[in-house]
Amino acid sequence: VAVWKPGVAVTDQAHELLICKGGTFHGAQQHWSVLEKEGYPIVLSCEDLDYVLLRPGGFKVFCDHRNLIHVFAPGQEIKKHVRGKLLRWSVKLMEFRYTIVHIEGTNNLWADLISQWGGSVTATTTVFKRVTRLQARAQRRPLLRPLDQDGFIWPTLTEIASTQAAHATAAPTGCERDDNGVLWGTVARR
Repeated sequence: VAVWKPGVAVTDQAHELLICKGGTFHGAQQHWSVLEKEGYPIVLSCEDLDYVLLRPGGFKVFCDHRNLIHVFAPGQEIKKHVRGKLLRWSVKLMEFRYTIVHIEGTNNLWADLISQWGGSVTATTTVFKRVTRLQARAQRRPLLRPLDQDGFIWPTLTEIASTQAAHATAAPTGCERDDNGVLWGTVARR
């Protein structure tokens, strides 16, 4: 309502649509109470449109859910029965200067039309299926510990010496051979 006319009924005021926002409830939101589902769009709109709504003259919220007026009434203290989520939402709305006005649902035709416009009504059926999975224990051992593999045999000193001799050109400097011909680092021998 660009210009509010005192004395004229809410339904007879010249309402203008400025922004149309929509969405659907997902996950745990689908299990919210009706009061929470009706209140959430008000709080979300105020958060998203604060650049329009934070102004000296304030704004009016038109709502067809009478209980929300008692929860979000800005001129009243927060009621004791308002708990949890609704309490947090009420506190969020305290930064705004607004008036909440009730409109009977039968007179709130435009809001109902716009809120349902473009919404897809899809029938969904939830089927719960219990799946049991048995997993056989792996027989092979991981390669991270090759010493644990079946059939592992420790190399003899002769095998180590012959392998080292085959790669003698790649031996690091500072290594010495012992009496068996095995190459050792000087630090390792001490």
